[in-house]
Amino acid sequence: MDHFIFANIKVVDVMGACVDDKKFSEEQVRENVFQILHSSLLCSIATVTPEGRAHINTAFFSYSEKLKLYFWSHPESLHCRNLLHNKSMAMTVFSTEQPWVGPGQGIQLFGTGEATSGSAADEAERSYGRRFEDYRNWKAALSENDPTRRYHFYRFDVSSVKILDEKNWGDVWVRASVLPL
Repeated sequence: MDHFIFANIKVVDVMGACVDDKKFSEEQVRENVFQILHSSLLCSIATVTPEGRAHINTAFFSYSEKLKLYFWSHPESLHCRNLLHNKSMAMTVFSTEQPWVGPGQGIQLFGTGEATSGSAADEAERSYGRRFEDYRNWKAALSENDPTRRYHFYRFDVSSVKILDEKNWGDVWVRASVLPL
């Protein structure tokens, strides 16, 4: 069941100016966001260091129908340490198989990230296991002292999106806020 809506939907050109002749419904935005998330397994994660410098990392991710995104990472990695100091996070999802001359499609997501624990960690692991069928068997086969066992699940709470879908929507960006219900 959905626990959020896409609101404040705006269609903008490459310079950020509103394009008044194009309108998209909440349902169209929702369908497009989940289609893009479903079509790609990797994301880029941007975080901010304590010194205010940008940092980026690539990870496999899963997601829920509530638009919670999850990734699995080592707590001592720079991007995870950054989240301890500043929860601000951005993520991009797109296919690297797109031709340079073809219509582009991808999504930028903005919000906050943090390590999961308790029931949130359980939900993250279930989501990840549904998306990556080999995950459970792979994890079960790890030795007890394998350093990978120190990895944790992290949750990304999305507060806004910026979507490019040139094939379906033309040369515009669609921006929307993500509001909890």
